[in-house]
Amino acid sequence: MKNHNNFIFAVLLCSGISVFAQRPVPAPKQSGITAIIGATIHTATGIVLPNSIIVFENGKITSINQGIPVSAKVIDASGKQLYPGFILLNNTLGLIEISATRATDDTGEANSITPEVRTLIAWNTDSHVIPTIRTNGILLAQPVMKGGLLSGTSSVMNLDSWNWEDAVVAVDNGLHLAWPANRMILDENRNKEYQKQRDENLKTIRSLFARAKAYKKGGFKEYKLEAIEPVYSGKKILFIEVSGADEALEAIKFVKDNGIGKAVLIGDSSLLPVLDDIKSSGFPLIITRVHSLPVKDSDSPRLPYEFAKLVSSKGILYALDYSGDMEYQGSRNLPFLAGTTAAYGVDKEKALQSISINAAKILGIDKDYGSLEVGKSATFFISDGDALDPITNMVTAAFIDGRSIDLSNQQKELYRRYKEKYSKK
Repeated sequence: MKNHNNFIFAVLLCSGISVFAQRPVPAPKQSGITAIIGATIHTATGIVLPNSIIVFENGKITSINQGIPVSAKVIDASGKQLYPGFILLNNTLGLIEISATRATDDTGEANSITPEVRTLIAWNTDSHVIPTIRTNGILLAQPVMKGGLLSGTSSVMNLDSWNWEDAVVAVDNGLHLAWPANRMILDENRNKEYQKQRDENLKTIRSLFARAKAYKKGGFKEYKLEAIEPVYSGKKILFIEVSGADEALEAIKFVKDNGIGKAVLIGDSSLLPVLDDIKSSGFPLIITRVHSLPVKDSDSPRLPYEFAKLVSSKGILYALDYSGDMEYQGSRNLPFLAGTTAAYGVDKEKALQSISINAAKILGIDKDYGSLEVGKSATFFISDGDALDPITNMVTAAFIDGRSIDLSNQQKELYRRYKEKYSKK
């Protein structure tokens, strides 16, 4: 192990990356009153306010377009755009640092059924990845383990804190279930084995939830059942990832039959045939893999891009995530997925809602986050351009609960270093 660690150390040194480099220091609590003037405010309520004034104190928005308090610190943002902090759903950010180094990876467990495992305490506030994600206006996240059948309990975290206790916004409010896929394999023997395993998994899920529903605290503790039981009271949201239309229908029936309080479906454009059923269920939908190929060869290549418009037209509450290969590193591109849906039919401000207020509603934190309204948290950012456009977006300032955060990161540092080196003649 010692030699292995020395090898990693040497590789980092040779790559030109300082192993002792620190992430930006978390911002101190807001002091005094701050007013931002001149910006176009995208409230995420469907209203856009040009050339406006937003005032905040003690981490809360105190007024919009009601003048500037005499004692306020004034920030001139004329010609710029101001947005609520974006929310990253269903992602492994903060649970993994280097995918090739197992010691830095807390995204999965050996057991496939771990509802009692909390991502909250695995959240790495010292991650060098997190500052790169904030660069594009993502200020809140839902860290989720992947790979299991019932893969743990998630919380909502802010992206600028000293430790997980400071970072937490909503504690243990999500439980994550990967509904067993009902796929057919050409090899008959393997298909029988696969279907048998699927049936066993479904039996395990139904049995476990039935026991949790009947579970009474006191005496001998059963931690798995204690972690599941809150979904019946609505204190914990059940997030169900489904791989197709048939699985979505099964999951909806499972939730209804079991009297589960709150449930959210997670899926891609393969759910198109059952959108009416999802609408009838009342479940929100997290749309995954916007930038992907269609599931079926017969589908339009544009379907994944247009799917959000089709979901929106049904009146389904939906949000976007950034999942799949390299999801935690690439999640800085979440705003541009929303931009893609806008390019394919979604109204621009509704596309904004899919990564702000809609995500907050799904997480149950919309009382304080997700939109810019008086009384809500002063969690927002300022951009020189359109935040959903990768060409014009340039975040110049960001605030979490009124705290002005440092937007520097290791990538910017390396850019400046080598720009200086190679700009010399």
